[in-house]
Amino acid sequence: MTRFTRRTVIAGAAAAAALPLAGRGARAAGFPEKPIRTIIPIAPGGQTDVLARLLQQTIDKNKLLPQPLVIVNNAAAGGTAGTRTVRDAEADGYTIGMFHMGLLTAPAMGVVDYDHTAFEMIGQVGRTPIGLGVTATSRFKTIQDLIAEAKAKPDTITVAMNIGLLPHFVPLMFQQDAGIRLRYVQSGGGAVRLKSLLGNHTEVSLFASSEFVLYKEQGIKPLVMFSESRVPDLPDVPTAREIGVKTVFEERVMAFAPKGTPRDRLDVVAKALQAALDDPEVVSRLTALGIERRFVDGAKLRATLDELKGPIVTVGQEVRKAQAEQAAAEKKP
Repeated sequence: MTRFTRRTVIAGAAAAAALPLAGRGARAAGFPEKPIRTIIPIAPGGQTDVLARLLQQTIDKNKLLPQPLVIVNNAAAGGTAGTRTVRDAEADGYTIGMFHMGLLTAPAMGVVDYDHTAFEMIGQVGRTPIGLGVTATSRFKTIQDLIAEAKAKPDTITVAMNIGLLPHFVPLMFQQDAGIRLRYVQSGGGAVRLKSLLGNHTEVSLFASSEFVLYKEQGIKPLVMFSESRVPDLPDVPTAREIGVKTVFEERVMAFAPKGTPRDRLDVVAKALQAALDDPEVVSRLTALGIERRFVDGAKLRATLDELKGPIVTVGQEVRKAQAEQAAAEKKP
């Protein structure tokens, strides 16, 4: 074999060996090659839907992805139909979902048999601080007043809630952590719970920080927030931690994908979402909505959800037990 031929063969072999790597790189760089179906497990108009559409529009406007996100709302079965669609989709990066903490509360209530661990977490795209509030004329001037009364007279302070959802779960978590017992009254969504308090049918309820700002003129004031630190819009309201109660819980909007979706494809979507959150118009809109635009990567988000799962499951068991007892009592003659 001539010297020239030997070099040619060696060079050809090296090039051939490099082809699989180049191919993989080209495929990753080319993703996405078609629109990405984005399942929103709630009806149009909710906070999660508004945030998802804002990010979708910003990604399209700024060409942050070569293909658009296509929003598909599926609110059937309390959102579980939507999350199941994502779970069962092909793990190729072309189906993702955006949902809130229902990823944890639904399985805790036994509505579904899977939780966040059935998905690949892309990242958190929004966070909303929540807390307990009363009317401005309430006998409770501070959260310490409420705790003292609840300890002295268990099961007498009424909480307007929506059974099985955050307005039920979070007060129950606070109740456990504070060593008190409250009495829960099924009311409904935020507007209904607001009316319940203003009509003096109940005394306490859970609201988002933006709702406290919005409802201030109507006579609602926050007593405590469950955020990690004080909320800028509510600087005088303590966190639960500040008063010695460990409850920390915030509503989160999260992007996720079917289990097994390649990490490089998840990273492409995550990078686009994070860039969209930095858009000045998005910053302005989210500030007005009371949503913190804090992106948390998939690994850190997964760890946070893992930590929250235990307390939520415990509360879910209590809720289901109470429901069973109530159903049994109603059947008695």
